[in-house]
Amino acid sequence: MNIADTLIKQILADVIPPRREDFLPSDEPPIDDLLPLEVFIDAPDIEIFQQCEPDSGEWSPDESPMSLLGSYQWMASPGVISLYRGNIEAYWKCLLKIGHQRFPFVTAEDARYVLNLVVHSVYQHERFHYVCDFSRRLFGGQFDRLHEEALAVAHTWQWLRAQGGNTTYGRLHPTLRRVIVQARFDYRPAGYRDWRQFAAELDFHAAVTKYLYPASAQTFAGTNFNFAAWVLAHVPDDGNRAWEERIVP
Repeated sequence: MNIADTLIKQILADVIPPRREDFLPSDEPPIDDLLPLEVFIDAPDIEIFQQCEPDSGEWSPDESPMSLLGSYQWMASPGVISLYRGNIEAYWKCLLKIGHQRFPFVTAEDARYVLNLVVHSVYQHERFHYVCDFSRRLFGGQFDRLHEEALAVAHTWQWLRAQGGNTTYGRLHPTLRRVIVQARFDYRPAGYRDWRQFAAELDFHAAVTKYLYPASAQTFAGTNFNFAAWVLAHVPDDGNRAWEERIVP
Protein backbone atom coordinates (compact mmCIF):
# COMPACT_ATOMS: atom_id res chain seq x y z
CA MET A 1 0.00 0.00 0.00
CA ASN A 2 1.42 3.41 -0.95
CA ILE A 3 1.05 6.55 1.15
CA ALA A 4 -1.90 7.77 -0.91
CA ASP A 5 -4.08 4.88 0.27
CA THR A 6 -2.75 5.19 3.82
CA LEU A 7 -3.53 8.90 3.94
CA ILE A 8 -7.04 8.40 2.58
CA LYS A 9 -7.81 5.91 5.36
CA GLN A 10 -6.40 8.22 8.03
CA ILE A 11 -8.45 11.24 6.94
CA LEU A 12 -11.68 9.30 6.47
CA ALA A 13 -11.36 7.71 9.90
CA ASP A 14 -11.08 11.14 11.51
CA VAL A 15 -13.61 13.12 9.47
CA ILE A 16 -16.37 11.03 7.91
CA PRO A 17 -18.91 9.49 10.31
CA PRO A 18 -19.59 5.75 9.94
CA ARG A 19 -22.15 4.89 7.29
CA ARG A 20 -25.60 4.40 8.74
CA GLU A 21 -26.08 1.19 6.75
CA ASP A 22 -23.17 -0.32 8.67
CA PHE A 23 -25.54 -0.53 11.63
CA LEU A 24 -28.62 -1.75 9.74
CA PRO A 25 -29.73 -5.38 9.61
CA SER A 26 -28.22 -7.13 6.61
CA ASP A 27 -31.61 -7.44 4.90
CA GLU A 28 -32.24 -3.67 4.98
CA PRO A 29 -31.48 -1.62 1.84
CA PRO A 30 -28.52 0.80 2.09
CA ILE A 31 -29.19 4.47 2.79
CA ASP A 32 -27.41 7.31 0.98
CA ASP A 33 -26.58 9.66 3.83
CA LEU A 34 -26.12 13.28 2.85
CA LEU A 35 -22.79 14.61 4.05
CA PRO A 36 -23.20 16.78 7.18
CA LEU A 37 -22.51 20.44 6.39
CA GLU A 38 -20.23 20.77 9.41
CA VAL A 39 -17.67 18.60 7.63
CA PHE A 40 -16.80 21.38 5.19
CA ILE A 41 -18.64 24.54 6.28
CA ASP A 42 -15.43 26.20 7.54
CA ALA A 43 -13.29 25.17 4.56
CA PRO A 44 -10.83 27.81 3.29
CA ASP A 45 -11.26 29.67 0.01
CA ILE A 46 -10.17 27.93 -3.18
CA GLU A 47 -7.94 30.89 -4.08
CA ILE A 48 -5.43 29.75 -1.45
CA PHE A 49 -4.82 26.51 -3.34
CA GLN A 50 -4.85 28.06 -6.80
CA GLN A 51 -1.70 30.04 -5.95
CA CYS A 52 0.52 27.00 -5.54
CA GLU A 53 4.32 27.10 -5.45
CA PRO A 54 6.75 24.79 -7.28
CA ASP A 55 7.02 21.57 -5.29
CA SER A 56 10.11 19.81 -6.61
CA GLY A 57 13.78 20.44 -5.93
CA GLU A 58 16.82 19.62 -3.82
CA TRP A 59 15.02 20.88 -0.72
CA SER A 60 12.54 19.38 1.65
CA PRO A 61 10.40 22.23 3.03
CA ASP A 62 10.51 22.58 6.81
CA GLU A 63 7.30 24.59 6.75
CA SER A 64 4.51 24.03 4.28
CA PRO A 65 2.11 26.80 3.21
CA MET A 66 -1.48 25.60 2.99
CA SER A 67 -1.27 25.53 -0.80
CA LEU A 68 1.48 22.86 -0.69
CA LEU A 69 -0.28 19.51 -1.04
CA GLY A 70 2.74 17.42 -1.93
CA SER A 71 6.43 17.71 -2.70
CA TYR A 72 9.25 15.73 -4.24
CA GLN A 73 12.81 16.04 -2.94
CA TRP A 74 15.43 15.07 -5.51
CA MET A 75 17.44 11.92 -5.05
CA ALA A 76 20.39 12.18 -2.71
CA SER A 77 19.62 9.16 -2.82
CA PRO A 78 16.77 8.21 -2.46
CA GLY A 79 14.19 10.76 -3.56
CA VAL A 80 11.39 11.62 -1.16
CA ILE A 81 7.70 11.98 -2.02
CA SER A 82 5.78 13.81 0.72
CA LEU A 83 2.05 14.32 1.12
CA TYR A 84 0.88 17.07 3.49
CA ARG A 85 -2.07 15.71 5.40
CA GLY A 86 -3.44 18.91 6.95
CA ASN A 87 -3.25 20.82 3.67
CA ILE A 88 -4.82 18.00 1.66
CA GLU A 89 -7.63 17.65 4.17
CA ALA A 90 -8.34 21.41 4.00
CA TYR A 91 -8.27 21.34 0.20
CA TRP A 92 -10.60 18.33 0.09
CA LYS A 93 -13.10 20.13 2.29
CA CYS A 94 -12.78 23.18 0.08
CA LEU A 95 -13.70 21.11 -2.99
CA LEU A 96 -16.64 19.55 -1.14
CA LYS A 97 -17.90 23.01 -0.27
CA ILE A 98 -17.66 24.11 -3.91
CA GLY A 99 -19.33 20.89 -5.04
CA HIS A 100 -22.18 21.35 -2.57
CA GLN A 101 -22.87 24.86 -3.87
CA ARG A 102 -23.55 23.43 -7.34
CA PHE A 103 -24.86 20.01 -6.34
CA PRO A 104 -26.52 20.04 -2.89
CA PHE A 105 -26.86 16.26 -2.65
CA VAL A 106 -23.29 15.33 -1.76
CA THR A 107 -23.23 12.08 0.21
CA ALA A 108 -20.59 10.68 2.53
CA GLU A 109 -19.76 8.20 -0.22
CA ASP A 110 -19.24 11.08 -2.67
CA ALA A 111 -16.87 12.66 -0.17
CA ARG A 112 -14.84 9.46 -0.06
CA TYR A 113 -14.62 9.42 -3.85
CA VAL A 114 -13.52 13.07 -3.97
CA LEU A 115 -10.83 12.45 -1.36
CA ASN A 116 -9.57 9.48 -3.37
CA LEU A 117 -9.36 11.66 -6.47
CA VAL A 118 -7.53 14.45 -4.64
CA VAL A 119 -4.95 12.32 -2.83
CA HIS A 120 -4.12 10.11 -5.79
CA SER A 121 -3.86 13.07 -8.16
CA VAL A 122 -1.40 14.78 -5.81
CA TYR A 123 0.53 11.52 -5.55
CA GLN A 124 0.65 11.17 -9.35
CA HIS A 125 1.94 14.74 -9.64
CA GLU A 126 4.86 13.99 -7.32
CA ARG A 127 5.61 10.66 -9.01
CA PHE A 128 6.00 12.57 -12.28
CA HIS A 129 8.65 14.76 -10.65
CA TYR A 130 10.42 11.57 -9.62
CA VAL A 131 10.32 10.32 -13.22
CA CYS A 132 11.91 13.58 -14.35
CA ASP A 133 14.61 13.44 -11.66
CA PHE A 134 15.40 9.79 -12.43
CA SER A 135 15.51 10.40 -16.19
CA ARG A 136 17.81 13.42 -15.91
CA ARG A 137 20.33 11.25 -14.09
CA LEU A 138 20.24 8.73 -16.94
CA PHE A 139 19.99 10.98 -20.00
CA GLY A 140 21.38 14.31 -18.83
CA GLY A 141 18.40 16.54 -19.56
CA GLN A 142 18.11 20.08 -18.19
CA PHE A 143 15.77 21.09 -15.35
CA ASP A 144 13.11 23.66 -16.23
CA ARG A 145 11.06 24.26 -13.09
CA LEU A 146 7.97 25.93 -14.57
CA HIS A 147 7.82 23.72 -17.65
CA GLU A 148 8.10 20.63 -15.47
CA GLU A 149 5.21 21.82 -13.30
CA ALA A 150 3.05 22.23 -16.40
CA LEU A 151 3.93 18.70 -17.51
CA ALA A 152 3.31 17.32 -14.00
CA VAL A 153 -0.22 18.75 -14.03
CA ALA A 154 -0.75 17.43 -17.56
CA HIS A 155 0.41 14.00 -16.40
CA THR A 156 -2.20 14.10 -13.64
CA TRP A 157 -4.79 15.02 -16.28
CA GLN A 158 -3.76 12.03 -18.40
CA TRP A 159 -3.99 9.79 -15.33
CA LEU A 160 -7.47 11.11 -14.55
CA ARG A 161 -8.66 10.59 -18.12
CA ALA A 162 -7.70 6.96 -17.82
CA GLN A 163 -10.02 6.57 -14.82
CA GLY A 164 -13.66 5.69 -15.30
CA GLY A 165 -16.16 2.90 -15.17
CA ASN A 166 -16.12 1.26 -11.77
CA THR A 167 -13.37 3.45 -10.30
CA THR A 168 -14.05 5.99 -7.56
CA TYR A 169 -13.84 8.70 -10.22
CA GLY A 170 -16.35 6.94 -12.44
CA ARG A 171 -18.82 6.48 -9.58
CA LEU A 172 -19.06 10.20 -8.82
CA HIS A 173 -22.31 11.82 -9.97
CA PRO A 174 -21.55 13.48 -13.38
CA THR A 175 -22.56 16.95 -12.17
CA LEU A 176 -20.43 16.74 -9.04
CA ARG A 177 -17.55 15.20 -10.97
CA ARG A 178 -17.56 18.04 -13.48
CA VAL A 179 -17.52 20.70 -10.74
CA ILE A 180 -14.73 18.99 -8.77
CA VAL A 181 -12.50 18.35 -11.78
CA GLN A 182 -12.92 21.90 -13.07
CA ALA A 183 -11.88 23.30 -9.69
CA ARG A 184 -9.05 20.78 -9.33
CA PHE A 185 -7.38 21.85 -12.58
CA ASP A 186 -7.99 25.59 -12.32
CA TYR A 187 -4.36 26.56 -11.76
CA ARG A 188 -3.30 30.21 -11.75
CA PRO A 189 0.51 30.47 -11.26
CA ALA A 190 3.00 30.54 -14.12
CA GLY A 191 3.98 27.06 -15.22
CA TYR A 192 1.07 25.26 -13.61
CA ARG A 193 -1.51 27.12 -15.70
CA ASP A 194 0.23 26.10 -18.94
CA TRP A 195 -0.75 22.44 -18.56
CA ARG A 196 -3.58 22.81 -21.10
CA GLN A 197 -0.99 23.02 -23.88
CA PHE A 198 -0.32 19.33 -23.18
CA ALA A 199 -3.86 18.13 -22.46
CA ALA A 200 -3.96 16.01 -25.61
CA GLU A 201 -2.07 12.74 -25.16
CA LEU A 202 0.01 13.09 -28.33
CA ASP A 203 1.09 16.61 -27.37
CA PHE A 204 1.86 15.45 -23.84
CA HIS A 205 4.02 12.52 -24.98
CA ALA A 206 5.86 14.71 -27.47
CA ALA A 207 6.59 17.31 -24.80
CA VAL A 208 7.73 14.73 -22.24
CA THR A 209 10.04 13.09 -24.75
CA LYS A 210 11.55 16.44 -25.71
CA TYR A 211 12.02 17.39 -22.05
CA LEU A 212 13.44 14.11 -20.75
CA TYR A 213 15.24 12.75 -23.79
CA PRO A 214 17.88 15.15 -25.16
CA ALA A 215 18.20 15.48 -28.91
CA SER A 216 21.80 14.34 -28.62
CA ALA A 217 20.58 10.89 -27.60
CA GLN A 218 19.62 9.21 -30.88
CA THR A 219 19.06 5.65 -29.68
CA PHE A 220 15.49 5.48 -30.98
CA ALA A 221 15.78 7.91 -33.89
CA GLY A 222 13.80 6.75 -36.91
CA THR A 223 11.68 4.30 -34.90
CA ASN A 224 8.12 4.41 -33.62
CA PHE A 225 9.27 3.89 -30.04
CA ASN A 226 7.27 6.14 -27.69
CA PHE A 227 9.86 7.13 -25.10
CA ALA A 228 7.42 9.15 -22.97
CA ALA A 229 4.91 6.30 -22.69
CA TRP A 230 7.70 3.88 -21.79
CA VAL A 231 9.36 6.05 -19.14
CA LEU A 232 6.04 6.94 -17.48
CA ALA A 233 5.02 3.29 -17.34
CA HIS A 234 8.30 1.79 -16.11
CA VAL A 235 10.32 4.33 -14.12
CA PRO A 236 7.78 4.83 -11.28
CA ASP A 237 7.78 1.11 -10.45
CA ASP A 238 6.77 0.42 -6.85
CA GLY A 239 8.71 -2.82 -6.89
CA ASN A 240 11.97 -1.25 -8.04
CA ARG A 241 11.79 2.31 -6.79
CA ALA A 242 14.45 4.78 -5.75
CA TRP A 243 12.23 6.99 -3.62
CA GLU A 244 10.82 7.02 -0.12
CA GLU A 245 7.37 8.20 0.93
CA ARG A 246 6.18 10.11 3.96
CA ILE A 247 3.05 11.74 5.30
CA VAL A 248 3.63 15.16 6.83
CA PRO A 249 1.05 16.20 9.48
